[in-house]
Amino acid sequence: MLSHIALVFWRGIVQRRLFTTLNVLGMALGMATFLTLALIVRYEFSFDRWIPHAADIYRLDAFDDSEASVSSIRLVDALRAEHPDWNATAVLRGFSGATIRVNENAWDVFIARTDPHLFDVFALPLLEGDPATALVPDGVVLSQAEALRFFGTDHGILGKTLDLTQKGQTHRLHVTGVLKELPANTTPRFDIIVPSSGAALHINDLWPMATSEIWVRVSPSVASQFPALLQGLVQRHAAGLSEQEAKKYVVRGRALTSLHFFDATIGMRGTDKRLPVILGIVGLLALGAGLVNFVTLSTALAATRAREVAMRKVLGATVLMLGLSFTAEAIGLALIAAFVALALTELTLPWITTLSGWPIRLDFGFAVPLLIITSVIGGACAGAYPSWVLSRFRPATVLSSARLPGSGRLGSRLREGLTIVQFSFAVTLTICTLVIWRQTHLLQTMDRGFHQSGLLVSHLPNDPTERLRQQRLSDLVRDLPGVTGATVSDDAPGGGSAGITFDTTRPGNATPAILAVIGTQSSTLPVWGAHLLAGRLFDSSHDYDSRPMPAAPFDSFLTGQALAFGTHNVVINESAVRALGFANDASAIGTPITLHGKDVQTIIGVIADMRFKDSRASVTPALYYAISGPIGYGVLSVRYRNAPENTTRAAIATIWKQVYPESALNLRSVGDIIDEDVRPEQQRGMLMIVASFVTLSISCVGLYGIAVFNVRRRLFEIGVRKVLGATAQQVTRLLILQFLRPVMIANIAAWPVAWWVMRNWLSGFDRRISLSPLYFALTALIVLALAVLTTLFQIRRGARSAPAIALGSS
Repeated sequence: MLSHIALVFWRGIVQRRLFTTLNVLGMALGMATFLTLALIVRYEFSFDRWIPHAADIYRLDAFDDSEASVSSIRLVDALRAEHPDWNATAVLRGFSGATIRVNENAWDVFIARTDPHLFDVFALPLLEGDPATALVPDGVVLSQAEALRFFGTDHGILGKTLDLTQKGQTHRLHVTGVLKELPANTTPRFDIIVPSSGAALHINDLWPMATSEIWVRVSPSVASQFPALLQGLVQRHAAGLSEQEAKKYVVRGRALTSLHFFDATIGMRGTDKRLPVILGIVGLLALGAGLVNFVTLSTALAATRAREVAMRKVLGATVLMLGLSFTAEAIGLALIAAFVALALTELTLPWITTLSGWPIRLDFGFAVPLLIITSVIGGACAGAYPSWVLSRFRPATVLSSARLPGSGRLGSRLREGLTIVQFSFAVTLTICTLVIWRQTHLLQTMDRGFHQSGLLVSHLPNDPTERLRQQRLSDLVRDLPGVTGATVSDDAPGGGSAGITFDTTRPGNATPAILAVIGTQSSTLPVWGAHLLAGRLFDSSHDYDSRPMPAAPFDSFLTGQALAFGTHNVVINESAVRALGFANDASAIGTPITLHGKDVQTIIGVIADMRFKDSRASVTPALYYAISGPIGYGVLSVRYRNAPENTTRAAIATIWKQVYPESALNLRSVGDIIDEDVRPEQQRGMLMIVASFVTLSISCVGLYGIAVFNVRRRLFEIGVRKVLGATAQQVTRLLILQFLRPVMIANIAAWPVAWWVMRNWLSGFDRRISLSPLYFALTALIVLALAVLTTLFQIRRGARSAPAIALGSS
């Protein structure tokens, strides 16, 4: 029986080469798209699960307002005091960066300072070194990538030394371990681990100073009791907090395996969970289009096999044997499609990886079972209808008929319904693709409130003695050929350290607004190219425009001292105008505002909102003030014009070595920073374009196959119409309209779904395009044009056939 089914299957492939090719091609494209997106979804949902005991590791977040991924170092002390049996560790990440020097080479880096208990929580694999002895004073553990960068090799470097400079202090460290390269799907990154003493970790020993990641590894029984065990932890160890402040604190345990998605919800790295979910749905839609195409063509093709079925029944074939034969043939074709899909995925995956940014690879242990299951399900669905209909034909009726019996109105309606479903998938994806492409274009080209081209930025060393060299550096850089401006501020495109916010009020409005307070020089806003909307910018000749600060706001916060801000003239942005309740920009000019309940400032200017960071997020209401003196946690901004960027970079690097010989320069182009910001949206848009193209292709392949089938089946009807006087053009127009009917219905069905999906997606952007009807109309035109082009050749060929030949067809 099996050999008979195999023989019939092979003969069917040879005899029906066109339909077999179309069937396999459509199914393979759908499977390949589904498999590629499934690999991406699997990668996103596999974050951190490779880490030993990942299910038992938690990050503890202690917060009094909004949750963040960092907490006070005091939290780990409180944990050890109450739960000494827990494995707990603290990781302090150097937000101000550091410089590593090996011989004459220097690099600007970010380090992770930790206590000796890190490897008790994270059993990370070491390429060299012993986890039990690696975390010692004056040691450093490097990742393979960092070892290669610093020493040119990742082997045989134990005991080698490097110099680490941070906050003006230089320490010589020796390499005590080399971490194996961690998989890309890892949330906590450990590139440079510097074991530190308790005193070094507790340098900012304040509950409000959240700079540390606090990690614990506990048993599942303890994890289930976390809420109760952590309740009141801060309150019981609240030294330095008032009773009212302590009551606000909450401690929550976040599972390591959930952080990749959770951190995105609190604005701390991570990935929005909706992204892999959407990609998974897109993959299912592409697979659904392939399956629908497969079933549609299989049902159409089955209708041509009535006489074959009748002859096989006359020769003794049972209904069960015929049903199994049809199902086995469909599964066989689906398995061939799966093999083609596997080959397509293998060939295109490197290109998709480069295009999308996801470091995925083809895992045969995952891909092969998935494709086999899909093939069996798809084949069973495709074989079910012909098995049910054809195997029940009466042989005498079929063999005595002059014409082949078809599947009747039921089969025609089924194929039309499947075509509607298939094109609905394609239309939905195409509309989503157009909207995503336009939104991405908006992010790339929108006015960010400052001039983006010709601007370079670099973080400056922050030790108090190093701050004194800021003016010398900016003066020397300003004199370079092609440089039109150089300035220092504590925020800039690409991100500075300006995260200090203060409550601010104005006369007549008792409700305070929360404003980010950003320190600049009087030249900063012109160098950035800020857009002035009302009033004026800073002028150092005005007394209150540029004044010295006793201490930088961030310094005051770190030391727990009350900020003596003083009196300044200030510039605010558009968002601050709205937050403070002014009727318009002009009405804010000259108005005194009270900062932090005590310091009165006068607004002299309003500038456009400047989008320095996340394109999705709304702009924070901001207040800018000018300082005549060093700026804490400064960022250098350099504006150049009519000079090659490489030449300008090289000249700045030469001056940097004169002013900061002990520190590394990390100069970045604002254009590159903005490209990095927009790149994720570009990558997602490209994936959607590919998926939409594939789904449309599958739909067109199916429509072409149905066109070939229907034109052949209707040759007799075409001959009668032409004998009765119909022209080839009239027949062509009639058939095209009939083929376009399901496509037009698919458009109408897909529009509400696409509108709802894109409305929700666009709501995540502060600046977004309007969901114009043009996207829906353009998609309809594209899909209808493709449908016409796909079917036109076959329809015109049938319409031009000679009536004598058409009437002789059966």
